Amino acid sequence: MPLSRIALPVAVGAVMAVVPLAHPVSAADASSAKPSAACAGAGTCYVDVSVAQLWESPEKVRAVDAKALTNPVDIRGWFAAMAPDINLRRDVAGETQALYGGRVTVVDTMTKDGVLWDKVVVHGQPTPRNEAGYPGWLPDRQLTKFRKKAPSGTTAERVTSPTARGYGSRQALAAGAAAGAQSKGGVVTEYSFNTEFAVKPVPGAPFILEARANDGSPIYFRSGDLAKVPTSGVSGDDVVAEARKFLGLEYLWSGTAGFGYDCSGLTSQVYSALGITIPRDSQPQFDAGGGAAPAGSAMGERITSPADLRPGDVVGFGTSTSNVTHIGIYVGRNDQGEPMMINSPKTGEKVREEPLTNRPFVGATRFIGS
Repeated sequence: MPLSRIALPVAVGAVMAVVPLAHPVSAADASSAKPSAACAGAGTCYVDVSVAQLWESPEKVRAVDAKALTNPVDIRGWFAAMAPDINLRRDVAGETQALYGGRVTVVDTMTKDGVLWDKVVVHGQPTPRNEAGYPGWLPDRQLTKFRKKAPSGTTAERVTSPTARGYGSRQALAAGAAAGAQSKGGVVTEYSFNTEFAVKPVPGAPFILEARANDGSPIYFRSGDLAKVPTSGVSGDDVVAEARKFLGLEYLWSGTAGFGYDCSGLTSQVYSALGITIPRDSQPQFDAGGGAAPAGSAMGERITSPADLRPGDVVGFGTSTSNVTHIGIYVGRNDQGEPMMINSPKTGEKVREEPLTNRPFVGATRFIGS
């Protein structure tokens, strides 16, 4: 995520007060919340909600964040609760997010107001903060220690749409049930871009894929919503094409899901979906071009001049090379010859293409073709 939050005026309209969480957020707060998954002390666990928000600490969670703490989680409901006041989104005490099925390691536990919380490190999000993965806190009930082995005949594929609906039955998929509704034996869940599943074709239904949930139960997707991760031949133009899927998406501090990204969440997830693991945050993404990539990250090449940029390069902005506070993806030059990037700018704004000259450019990292 960026290294600093940007103060913005309060949006015009109704204002919701930002208050500390005064009461436990437990099963009693949401009928959909399930009992603790008992991952505390289990070591390796797996994310059991479509998107798990990781927090700086349980003490910093607010009343308005309740819908982000349940299982199943209600990410869109959480966004709606914050919508009346831009400061509610700007002041999310978030570290990062983890996608369904993602592997984490539990390193600490605590109980706050009767709710069991786990401190975890998220694997696959390299950071100099912890060589094992990105740290943060989340409710224990959003994890599971069980993840059944993928059945024979399945292959690993990831969601390629910004989000995709997974259905509990073929009949529900065929009926086009609304997200979150119950229909003919299956809950419909909206999963994020880059969420990985073990999948196989459905005989006689070429437009349907059968995926497997953590517990081995089937989930059905439209086949066009998932694809295998490329293993070779990825180009900078591929990076740009993936990033353009998110034009118009709202910014979310700490976001790494197709519901809302921060600047480095967008770049890291686009690269991850193409099979290239880069650091989670802005400064480490930039530093990876100078020989300082954290454990688990690809190494890049430093590019110092805008004249030398190629599509797909990760462009950095800030006051110096050691204070990179924003990141984007270079896309090429526009009709006026201006160098352009795709980026998720800041709270209250949306993913867009804009000139590099709008910000203080300090260099770039090339992860492809370096």
